Amino acid sequence: MFSLTNMLISASAGTGKTYQLSLRFLGLLALNHGSHPERLIAITFTRKAAGEFKDRILTDLAAGATDEEGAQRLKEQLWTVIKGTPGEPGIWPGATEAWKAENLHRERFRHLLHILVQNLARLNLCTIDSLFAQIASTSTFELGVSGFSMIDTTAEKLARREALLSLYRECSVNRERRRNFEDAFLSGADSDAEAADAEDSMMRRLNTYHELFLDEPDAGTWGNPVALGFTPEELAPPVPLEQFDAVLHAVAFQAQQAPAPEGKNGSKSKELFLRFLNGFSQYARLGRVRFRTDGGSSWNITVEEAREKFKDFWSPPLEELIQSWLRMEVLQALRRTRATHGLMLLFEGKYSSLVRNKGRFLFHDVTRMLGGGAVTPELKRDLQYRMYCRYDHWMLDEFQDTSQSQWRVIKPFLDDLTESKAGSEGSIFVVGDIKQSVYQWRGGDPELFRSVSTQLQLEERGMSTSYRSVQPVLDLVNDICDYARTAPDCEPAALEQWGEYPEHRCAPHLEGRSGVSQIWQTPKAESSTANDLVCQAAADILKRTGALRRGLETAILVSTKNQALAIKTWLTDHGVPAEVCDDVPVGVDSPLGKNLLYFFRWLLMPGDPFAAGLLTHSPLRPLVTPERPEGMDWKAWRLLLERDGYAAVMEELERRLARTGTELTEFHRDRLAVWKNEAEQVDEKGVSLDEWIRHMEDVTRREDPAGGIVRIMTIHKSKGLGFDIVILPQIGRDAPFADGRHLTHFVKKNREGSIEGIVLVPSRHVYTNVPQLQELYREWRAQQQFDGFCKLYVALTRAKRATYVILPYREEKGEMTADSMWKVVRSAARSCEKGTEDTLPESGAECLYSCGHGGWYGEFTESVRERAEEDTPEWPLQRPMVRERLSPSGLPAAEDAAHEGRYADDAESAAFGSAVHAVFERITRWDESDKPEWALHPATEAERTVAACMEIPSIRELFTPPGTARIMKEQRIEAIDGNSWISGVIDRLLLHDGSACIVDFKTDHADSPEQLRKRHSNQLNAYARIVSRITGIPPERIACIIVSTHLKETIRI
Repeated sequence: MFSLTNMLISASAGTGKTYQLSLRFLGLLALNHGSHPERLIAITFTRKAAGEFKDRILTDLAAGATDEEGAQRLKEQLWTVIKGTPGEPGIWPGATEAWKAENLHRERFRHLLHILVQNLARLNLCTIDSLFAQIASTSTFELGVSGFSMIDTTAEKLARREALLSLYRECSVNRERRRNFEDAFLSGADSDAEAADAEDSMMRRLNTYHELFLDEPDAGTWGNPVALGFTPEELAPPVPLEQFDAVLHAVAFQAQQAPAPEGKNGSKSKELFLRFLNGFSQYARLGRVRFRTDGGSSWNITVEEAREKFKDFWSPPLEELIQSWLRMEVLQALRRTRATHGLMLLFEGKYSSLVRNKGRFLFHDVTRMLGGGAVTPELKRDLQYRMYCRYDHWMLDEFQDTSQSQWRVIKPFLDDLTESKAGSEGSIFVVGDIKQSVYQWRGGDPELFRSVSTQLQLEERGMSTSYRSVQPVLDLVNDICDYARTAPDCEPAALEQWGEYPEHRCAPHLEGRSGVSQIWQTPKAESSTANDLVCQAAADILKRTGALRRGLETAILVSTKNQALAIKTWLTDHGVPAEVCDDVPVGVDSPLGKNLLYFFRWLLMPGDPFAAGLLTHSPLRPLVTPERPEGMDWKAWRLLLERDGYAAVMEELERRLARTGTELTEFHRDRLAVWKNEAEQVDEKGVSLDEWIRHMEDVTRREDPAGGIVRIMTIHKSKGLGFDIVILPQIGRDAPFADGRHLTHFVKKNREGSIEGIVLVPSRHVYTNVPQLQELYREWRAQQQFDGFCKLYVALTRAKRATYVILPYREEKGEMTADSMWKVVRSAARSCEKGTEDTLPESGAECLYSCGHGGWYGEFTESVRERAEEDTPEWPLQRPMVRERLSPSGLPAAEDAAHEGRYADDAESAAFGSAVHAVFERITRWDESDKPEWALHPATEAERTVAACMEIPSIRELFTPPGTARIMKEQRIEAIDGNSWISGVIDRLLLHDGSACIVDFKTDHADSPEQLRKRHSNQLNAYARIVSRITGIPPERIACIIVSTHLKETIRI
């Protein structure tokens, strides 16, 4: 037995976290001689990352098993991970050279690959959500639930809506419940307008506070002054509310009678002070304090500024008045907080009865259940049997995004490993990067990453060498992301959490590659056109670099989806192909999907003239017209739905749609498949027709745009990705990191991260002047600034070769506080003094910063552009490219039958051709010594024809391929070939040893092989191009052969 090293790696962006994880996994597998691979568990946060991890493991192991060169490379990589180096601890530092020679070689790698492939379904390379769901599904008794199933966010929206309706219905018939609801709702409102707009207000409050309520349901933490650090004396107003106006009038009268201060501005100062006092005039009656200028506009003066500005008029009665106002506002915020808790409690009671009590959960629900102490030592022991394994080796990726509740579930399993130290039976490997903590908004706690090494006794190691970006890209990161230098005015707590910034360097193999980082500023313009200039500058950069013509992956990163849509609209309107990478509403993003919605709305409300009118003017009209052979009336469709379900209706729709002769495009066939798949799933659950319609309106799917297009996405979605070119434009206002517009509540936490108190946010005047709230505000502000630091860092580290930042014009007005993303960028650009005199042609943007070689893109040829000019039309402005659907022979699909008939002489010959194809399809491999019964005693003309063909050696050879060849029969293909959409079937396709053979059976009459070759060469050449693209086999290694049943010979194309 030997002791393994438990390790924590702090890995900066692009330094190869997946590489380290995959080698750690393979190293542990080698140490265990491949036994029990299911006991190794690797956890990440997205399915995409888990898939990449699995692919990397299999690819690396396959490379080591393929040849000696790959085996030697993998051997050295694994030895470094296992043995370690003087500066980096290994998994097993005590490993010997003898062990290395015995266990790290090609045959062992082949053995490990064989084991992994055999156990692929049992490998635990998963997301943290899927692990928790697996634990919960095997622990329903301990969790106190009757069943267990996961629901998606679409189903959750429907359940939330139903819970609200159920609550409203109950309030309408139960007077006491109605009074409780109204008290909670009205007391929780922060204005009369919010109370009046009940429906929107309720949804906003649910979206804001329901998750917080589930995290902390204890009423004692909501609006509890003691938990928030208040004493009764600190909340007692010196001036009661009923005396507020009298004291205010006395202070104002005294100020009016007092002489103005000496000096030319004395009278003006007195006038402003009286206006300041007038801001309190409506407080006692309406609960509002509004400071106004002489013109009536809002006056943003703080209490601190007022004390300094009006110190000649300030008096103890005024101070008491202001303290009373502040304390009464705090008391009101506490009442609103408690009322909000009561409102969430009422809603949760209904929601749980409809969803959770029936065993239906979201991933967040599962995490809360398990994190609430459900994983006891007894349950943990039982899980080893229920889940058919125990986890001995834990690998945790992106640990900085782990929440406290998730950690409470995982930690008991890891504690066993650190406490037992039982030789090689267990190990822990944690990877993360505090600088990429961009998911704090959903619970991620980067402080866990700082403390986990102490909690689990892990050895620490850092990685700052980038294998993604060239040095000029990293130079911009280094110049900006040392925030102690570039953002010194931010909260000290934010800078402390960011820590000491490690200078980033590129890997040695990237040092010779060119690249560039540039910051551009557009000319001065009206605010209404500033965004247009920024977008034009982005188009200038795309044109200058020839990014799309050179096949360079290009991404534009923004902060919000609305910004992404704005820049996408501008680019596409100006002829630049661009697409937003986001969840696509696949149920309704096509004409077919919208027509299907019309159909089901008609089934729901047949008397609605609008729904009926839409349907009767749609392509589905024949299906609802009983007089048509493919039509049925409403009663028949509704009966089918109620009797057999949604999937049966979709099948019938598809069948009858085909009878109308409608040809669906590939895109519409995909969307029809979405509807059919969703119908099958909802049939298992049972939903109403109204719920089905809402479900299909909400269902989404992630679809990445094709190549040759500019990708636009939010910075959060870009995490983990890399692009050749990244453009970072400032669209809209430069909001500070800590944007008070999004501040709704304060949460007070203890050192362990547990919630101690919650309070809804009062006005800014209040929380900046009450010490307890001021402290909470500073904590919130520091957290927001740190989150902004991380987001900017992630954005700047996505590029492989070039980063371009585009800023709108801003006048230099001396020193500025660098408390926003773009102010930090400007501050860094100004301090570095790396600007040039270069300008962009159309936008006129000037270069504020440039590092690297501006013409780096010259090493890439414009081959993509040449191919596009040859095969495809110019990009449309907004319409998708229209492709003609062709049959394999190159004729439109509608003419295909006539084409076949021309060479088959009559319909009977065409039917004979189909029968011959069916007989050929029976043959997988031909055995001359063991012929099938139909070949020995053919009963039909088709069987006699095929049997005769199999007597020809050149034909028979096509049915006796090597034993390792892959054989596909009647292989349907749908593909874009140039500007044509090819739809067809390959009769027989053979793949073997890096080559392919396409076999096509022809029954049409011909006088010579040349005649058939001329007739069908376009079809087979198109097949060859498509097969080459699909398989990666070079065209020169793809053979195309016609088997002529008429000439009884093979013809090569």
